[in-house]
Order: sequence, then structure tokens, then C-alpha cells
Amino acid sequence: MPNRVKVALIASLTIISSLMAAAPMGAAVTPQKVVIIVGPTGAQTDNYRSKGDAIAAVAVAAGATAVKVYSPNATWANVKAAVNGANIVVYLGHGNGFPNPYGSTELTDRHNGWGLNRTTTNGDGDNWGSTMVYCGEKVLRGMLTSSDDSARLTYCGGTANDGITPAPNWVMIFSNACYAPGASEGWDTPATESVAFQRVRNYSYPGLSIGGGAYFATDMQSGAPQLVDTILRNPGMAFGAIAENANGYDLYRQRHFAHPDLAGTRIWIQNSGDATSGDYFLAYAGKPALTPSGTTVAYTEPVPPAVPTLAARNPGVNATGVATTVQPYVRFDRVVTGVSTSTFLLKRTGSGSLAGTVTSAGDGMQYTFHPSAPLVPLATYTVTLSTAIKSSEGVALAPTTWNFSVGGTLTFKQGTHTGYQFSSTGVMTAVKSYTLGKDSSAYTTKRQSISNQSGTWFYVSSGVWAGYWMRQSSVLYLTSAPIATVSMPNATYSPTVLLTFLKGTHTGYRFSSGVMTAQKSYTLGWNSSAYTSRRQTVSNQAGTWYYVSSGVWAGYWLRASDVVYLKP
Repeated sequence: MPNRVKVALIASLTIISSLMAAAPMGAAVTPQKVVIIVGPTGAQTDNYRSKGDAIAAVAVAAGATAVKVYSPNATWANVKAAVNGANIVVYLGHGNGFPNPYGSTELTDRHNGWGLNRTTTNGDGDNWGSTMVYCGEKVLRGMLTSSDDSARLTYCGGTANDGITPAPNWVMIFSNACYAPGASEGWDTPATESVAFQRVRNYSYPGLSIGGGAYFATDMQSGAPQLVDTILRNPGMAFGAIAENANGYDLYRQRHFAHPDLAGTRIWIQNSGDATSGDYFLAYAGKPALTPSGTTVAYTEPVPPAVPTLAARNPGVNATGVATTVQPYVRFDRVVTGVSTSTFLLKRTGSGSLAGTVTSAGDGMQYTFHPSAPLVPLATYTVTLSTAIKSSEGVALAPTTWNFSVGGTLTFKQGTHTGYQFSSTGVMTAVKSYTLGKDSSAYTTKRQSISNQSGTWFYVSSGVWAGYWMRQSSVLYLTSAPIATVSMPNATYSPTVLLTFLKGTHTGYRFSSGVMTAQKSYTLGWNSSAYTSRRQTVSNQAGTWYYVSSGVWAGYWLRASDVVYLKP
């Protein structure tokens, strides 16, 4: 069962006291109705019921009527009846928003709504396949159709459902439900700004589209009780101002956008995580100048300071063939502080952070990491910039990471070599042979095995064989890691002896005074053998060669290697 519930409240980064203005005076005023829904969350349900009780106590103290619909009684029928005429609805439980790691398609019959009990007889069981049901956006809006999921049709009112009927200008508050404020689940990768925005966009739409005045989602300490108290005691306060006074609100971490689906509506999200978690735990959506009473007041939306961004970086994202002597640098679009070896990190995949120093170009915008030693050829590295890097206004950089891979220099011993191009299944699609008159070099960006080919292969990125794969051997190797050549004396075999050819593609050659006169490439589907009558060096060719006297390469020379050798 995915952990789509926040187990503990996130500590506020900014402490803001609840506004305790006196309740409005007047006789015979109908109390506001606050509905608290606690969905089934397994072992965490008691904790959520306790939080719900705290919210109810705040609501009653502010003069409202509190209606509790707690698991195991939080079925769709009971919740729908309770929400009728509600001014504020608070939901605590599992969240099921979108985007999420479970699929690439938004399913509005189950996303962007509430996780409820299927029946009242399963206790607090939160198995989404048997005891709990996600009643999503379509359910809240009364738009289920016969083609929707059977669980929704059975446990969320079916096609006869006409949706929820809260009071006009009602407020929806999600408390500690995954995805609702933009955040991911605890085990998942923290949300990016764009993902958090999409989640809040999707979650806020159902309530606002059916007459809601505001949407709030909070994982902050005492976030929901404080919001309920402020809304009830300040009917003439703009919702934007209420959002500004929410526990944990931090203008420097805020990002504001127009709501793509609702004219005149805004979305505010806030990355309230620390440098490790870096996730979004507070959100508001609505028309900021609107009030809980339904009036519109003069209100100026605060403008969050701009976030530092990268204007340039080297190496680039997913760059390949990077030199081992590279010194990564970054340039920001504004002056920043806090750049050091603890906030500008270089790490090799599978290893810890590299030792080095960080220097500034002197303008406060460009910084370079100087590794203490050259990087390892063909290794992958990650650059990480932390949120401790801030603009001069104190706005934190969004957590930033990217990878690059280091290239290497290949040594080719003099003589004839052959490069290949392969399909994804290891089938040879092209071949190129060339004879080098002396030892030479070229660059490589990858070293790996290839499907259905024996040995280790380099992808060549420069020179004659650019774009071709070539097999590692004692005559073709990384310059920084030469392969020892085993000296084998010339020999004549009578009778002939067997050679072993490991599966894959091989090329045989004919020579005249060391000049190639013919070649034959062939791919073996399995390890094979053939007879050889001679082993010797060949003029102007590196390595030791076997003269093949049977099979595909009868009459051709093949170089001795770890894939062509005398059968033991």
C-alpha cells in the first residue's frame, strides 16, 4: 500500500501566531458549519482522529458547528450528507493526486479527491483495493459515468451521484494528505516546482469549480487548526491575507501562478522543505481578494522575490566525453552567497563526494569547483547545488543536480583495426576497417558490453572510427589503463590445433607484406571453433596472429585476443 499520508506534521519554518480577532457581533447569526473528514489510514487513523478533534475544538471556540465524519464511518454516503451546506471542509487522510509515480495518466474518477471507507465494517483498513476507495474529482463534481472504474461506481455513489453540495464560497482544506500541497510521498523524490504546481492545480480544481472560495493544503505544524480559526474569526479578511498568515508561510519560498483552468484564480505553492527534503508543504488557490463572507476587498498580492537560477553551467546536463581535467563551473543569473564545498558538490556515481576547492570569479555570480585529482575516465559524475545557496535577498536556490560522464583516450597500436555499428540486439549493421601506419589515439565516451557480442567495447567519438564500436584488446585500450601484452612465440601446428572463437562479430584479414588485401566479417551466434596451422607476428601489424585453416575464416588471419585463442 503506497504511503500516501503524512505521518507527522512538518515543523513550521516561520512561526506565525493564529489571529484571534473577536468573532463578529450580531444576533441570530447562523453558525458556520465546519466538517472534518478523517479517512482510513490504518495504524495512523487514531493520530488523525486526534488532529480532527483539535480542529473541531478550534471551530467550536470560534462559534461554528463542528461535524465529524471519522473512519470507519467515513463512507461516501455519510461524507456527502455531512458536507451538505458546509462552509469549511477539512480532510485528513491518504492523498491520491496527479502527477504521481504510479501512472502517466490523470484518472479523475479517483485522483484529486478523498480516500474514504468502502463500508463501515472494515475498521480503519486502508487497502485501496479492498477496504478503502478514492473518490476523486469526478465524484465530488457529480460526473461519474458508466465507463468509470467499478470501485468508484460501487462505493462513490455511481452514475446517480450528483456531487457534493457545500455552501457557496466554501473553503476546502487538506491537512497532511500526500500531493495536496504539491509534495511527493515521504519515500518518493521531492517534487519539482512544475510537478508541485500541477498537483495543486489538479487538487484545487474540483472545489473551486463548484463554487468554492478558497483551497488550502498544509503539512505545517497546527496548520489546519490555525487556518480554520483565522477564516472563522475574520469573515472580511481577503483569502490572500489569510494565506499570508498561515503557519509556516514564507514569502521568500513562495511561487505564484495563474490558475490555468479558472479565470482570475491564482495558485500559490511553497517549497518549505529543508536542504535535504526540498518539498512543497503549503499551498493556496483561489481569488486572493475574495473573503470568507463572499465579498471582494482591496488586496495587493505579494510578489515573491525571484529565485536564483543558473545562467550557465559546464559540463552541461548529461554531457558526455568530458575531459578528465575538467573543473566544473556554474554561473547564476544574480549575485548569490553560500557557495562552498559543502553546497557545491561533485560526486562520482557509487562513491562519495570528491575533495576539492571552490573559487569565485569575483563577481558573486560565477563559481568553479577544482577537483583535487583528475576525474576517472568513462565514469559518471553528479553535480549538486544545495538550497543553502541564496540570493542577496535571502531567496534559496531550488535543489539542483545534474549528471555528466567523462570521456577517455584510446590507444590504437599500429596495424589494421575494424570498427562496427550494431543494432539494439547486437546485430552488425556496418563495418569499417583501416590500417594505421603507427600507434594512434582517439576519444571514447562509453565502455560497455553489447548484446550478443563477447568482450568489452568502446564507443569511439573521434577520428576514423567516430560513431563505431571497437572491442577492447591488448592493441586497443584506454591510454590510462594499458592491457599487458602476453608475448607468444611463433609456432607451426602439424597437425593443426583448434582455435576458440567466443560468440559475436569477428573479422579476418589477408595481408601482403603487412598490407590488408581482403577481409571477412561474420557474427557467430554461439562460441565456436576452427583449426589453425600457424601462430606468428605479421609485418606492420600489432599483436600475434593465427592463420585459420578451416571454417568461415579459412585462409584468413585473426588476431589473438581474449575472444580468439587456442582451445585449452
